[in-house]
Amino acid sequence: MSRTRFAAALLAALLALPAIAQNMNPRGKVEAEIGRATVSIDYGRPGLGGRSLADLLGMLPEDRVWRAGQNQVTTIETSAPVRIGGKTIPAGRYSLYLHIPESGGWQLLVNRHLGVPLREIASQPPPLDLADEPWPMVARYGQIANEEAARIALEETEATGDGDIFEIAVEGGTIRFAWGGAAYQTTLASP
Repeated sequence: MSRTRFAAALLAALLALPAIAQNMNPRGKVEAEIGRATVSIDYGRPGLGGRSLADLLGMLPEDRVWRAGQNQVTTIETSAPVRIGGKTIPAGRYSLYLHIPESGGWQLLVNRHLGVPLREIASQPPPLDLADEPWPMVARYGQIANEEAARIALEETEATGDGDIFEIAVEGGTIRFAWGGAAYQTTLASP
């Protein structure tokens, strides 16, 4: 391999590192004891990677539903019933989505369907090459919307930290979603 081709290949690899690093964030898992229930949430942790949250939200499909994480859908599992935002969720495993309308405010969507497979998240039916997916959108939430267990309004709260990586926290009787200077939460309690 000539030095020129090697240098070009090395430069291309170095330029691709930020995009690769964005997809290399480890998955997050939070767990808490809420009354008699053990509650755990497993989610992907996308980074902004120099992009603005407003620009990313602008890429959402018309229904403005996001799968609350990166790659596979975010899931919540509870060993006993819990109250999220005042709504009782029976013991079990659910998928979590965020509805983020242009008018503002976020809503948490708790769904019995355990996720839209990656091959179905693109706007076209063929299987998706993840390199073509700029961030975790859900173009077909409407197909599983009828399986919602709850739709919960989230309250805006103070964002802390630099906000580059999407974070979910369960602490002090709340579940909190934060990313890019935006943070929303609701209560999480024993029924």
